[in-house]
Amino acid sequence: MSRFSMMARVDVPHEVADAEGWIARYRESLTSIAETGCGCCVRAWQIEGPRELADTIPLVLGVSSEWDRD
Repeated sequence: MSRFSMMARVDVPHEVADAEGWIARYRESLTSIAETGCGCCVRAWQIEGPRELADTIPLVLGVSSEWDRD
């Protein structure tokens, strides 16, 4: 399993909708998912799952963080 991160800006509604849609679509394939953003300006998630799923995250939502470094 790999670790990867995703972030959506709260003031850009389609980013939040895209992120929530991605999570709903792949939830069963993920081994863990934790929301880490403050929620007032960004929502962020630390995700663990098959590496190939990281490639399906919309480009505007994908980020790199300390979590990602296996």
